Amino acid sequence: MSAQPTVRVDTAELQDDRFSRLRLLPWWRQDVIEAARVLVVGAGALGNEILKNLALLGFRDVLVVDLDCIEASNLSRGVLFRQEDVGQAKANVAARAVRALYPNCRIQGMHANVLQDIGLGVFDWADVIIGGLDNREARLFLNRAAWKLGKPWIDGAIEGLNGVARVFEAGKPACYECTLGEVDWAILNRRMSCNLLTSADEEAGKVATTPHQFRGDRLLRRCRKR
Repeated sequence: MSAQPTVRVDTAELQDDRFSRLRLLPWWRQDVIEAARVLVVGAGALGNEILKNLALLGFRDVLVVDLDCIEASNLSRGVLFRQEDVGQAKANVAARAVRALYPNCRIQGMHANVLQDIGLGVFDWADVIIGGLDNREARLFLNRAAWKLGKPWIDGAIEGLNGVARVFEAGKPACYECTLGEVDWAILNRRMSCNLLTSADEEAGKVATTPHQFRGDRLLRRCRKR
């Protein structure tokens, strides 16, 4: 049997850019993607898909916020989670998995409750906000924060085999609140006070205040008398 001819491959052809196929699209702007700052709220089933796709597209500055820890049932719906991750914070594990998928991504995880632990400065940092949430309270908070700061935000949701994605642009109706019906507001009113505190927190006395509130009120009255 005669020897097979040696096939020489030009290694220069193999050293293509990671996103070279995307750049073949005439309207694609990889530089815009690499410069964008993205805040992702929710690292569950939908959040996993959002973060995975951000990594594959080449987003570099990402912050992911989630208050939950990984349970065994999350493993069938989260591409970024593994068996050994059970019990760990979703946000931190998801961030670690994204960095493994795309090492140039400077993603950070924040194990926090967006309703109680996140200030407007976090939202102001982002160019776009993406929600992968399963409750109205958090969506309402995102909508109001984005509206105040003039930030666009994308709301995503899945239920069974159905999914929805909506883009809300600050200053341009309709906003998320405009889409809420009577049933939605009834549910919110049962769970939240007028200050967006949960009813349980309000009943437990967890109302925002400062140790110098009385002194401040007294000083205010003095100023009014002058």
